[in-house]
Amino acid sequence: MRGFGDLGRGAALALALGSFAACGGSSGPPPETPPGAGASSGSEAPPSQPRGNLEGPAAPASSDDVKNGIAALKSGDLNGARAAFEAAIQKNPKKADAYHYLGVVQDQSGQRGEAEKSFRKALEIDPNLEESATDLAAILVEAGKLDEAAALMKKAVARNPRNAALRVNLGMALSGKNDVDGASKEFEEAARLEPNNGIHLVTHAAHLSRSGKKDEATAKLRQAEKVAASDAGVLSSVALEYKGLKDFKSCVSVLDRAIGLKDVAELRVYRGACKLGLKDLPGATAEFKDAVAKEPNNALAHYTLGNALADGGKLSEAIAEWETCLKLAPDGPQAKAAEKKIALAKTKDGGKKK
Repeated sequence: MRGFGDLGRGAALALALGSFAACGGSSGPPPETPPGAGASSGSEAPPSQPRGNLEGPAAPASSDDVKNGIAALKSGDLNGARAAFEAAIQKNPKKADAYHYLGVVQDQSGQRGEAEKSFRKALEIDPNLEESATDLAAILVEAGKLDEAAALMKKAVARNPRNAALRVNLGMALSGKNDVDGASKEFEEAARLEPNNGIHLVTHAAHLSRSGKKDEATAKLRQAEKVAASDAGVLSSVALEYKGLKDFKSCVSVLDRAIGLKDVAELRVYRGACKLGLKDLPGATAEFKDAVAKEPNNALAHYTLGNALADGGKLSEAIAEWETCLKLAPDGPQAKAAEKKIALAKTKDGGKKK
């Protein structure tokens, strides 16, 4: 394989924070906190594409600039990484790895269109870069370009049929095309190739859930729990899928284990959302308060706490939390909903805090 290892989307599923961003979303009266849709159930879109981790490249960097960019990317310095990869390209526009990594930076920065161009350029220079093909396919699936994504992955799989990441992304493309059996075949093969990769099982479960096969999806999630017993990230993804299946009890149970491994704000938010599914408003409120205490600058934690406080009739306190959310992330995914909630809550609260 001449790919670039773990700096793309092909190795693992990122924590799907956006799946919980809808908690108390813009539908319905703003002060309320509806359970929200799950990570995959009830959606016409295919499940989220796998995203990579940052353990390091599988092939040597082609220049010092690329090497420095990789180090910056791994440390979370996206601006530094971007500058290094752009410098590498300026010095030699035929460096496929520089274009690949630039695409990774653009993807992580939310610039999907630019990332697509960079991955295409990398493949133009070297058509055998499987990691670029995998990442490009992920973007194509998210953009609804399913036929192109499937064709791209079929070619890549034909070249390297033992690459599990390629199999998974082909499965995602086929899932989006509603080829249930074809997608399941690819997910099963990925699991056979990498039996200890719990995220392949989670991704397969998301596909089965979307296809209405709840029992089969649950069985895959049970397998994933066992495989990823000590991986908080994968366990949280398992919990997301249980939430999508409305199995809130299992969601909470799995998050108990994840939080025991890594107690961070986002996992508290997840567990609070699942407790809402169990109609446990006090428990959910406590989770959101803990999330805010752990990470005072976490906008989503403040947003969800505001929702829960409003559900409990504490509108003035809820307004304060939503305002904090807006202050922390004025252009964030919860911003518009928070603004609407504040306006309605102030109306209900007589226009003033009590």
